Amino acid sequence: MSALPLRPIRRHIIHCSASAHGDVAEIRRWHCARGWNDIGYHFVVRPDGEVEVGRMLTEIGAHCEGQNRESVGTCLVGNMQFTPGQFAALRRLHAMLQSLFPGLTVHGHRDFNPHKTCPNFDVKKILT
Repeated sequence: MSALPLRPIRRHIIHCSASAHGDVAEIRRWHCARGWNDIGYHFVVRPDGEVEVGRMLTEIGAHCEGQNRESVGTCLVGNMQFTPGQFAALRRLHAMLQSLFPGLTVHGHRDFNPHKTCPNFDVKKILT
């Protein structure tokens, strides 16, 4: 059995929860209440830097309209303030994903939706 998903992954799209709290279980409840079948993100980074798995990488996410098929979605819990632990965890997560998917690029959700400010920080400055 292959360890990699059977779909091309070209983009890592970063989001924020726009909330002061949350974890995979809570965000899953929010998304399912909207009628989705699961959490839309593949990863959630809590304020303490813990990375939680949402959807499996083999599953197409539901986090960025028009981009889900070839992307991984990561959500940092928070709105405008993020912790050094979250950024350190995001760097480690992104490096791991780059090792699995050579050529992976990183983007903020706002890069694909001009009506969004999410994730409210410059992802390229944090990750490159």
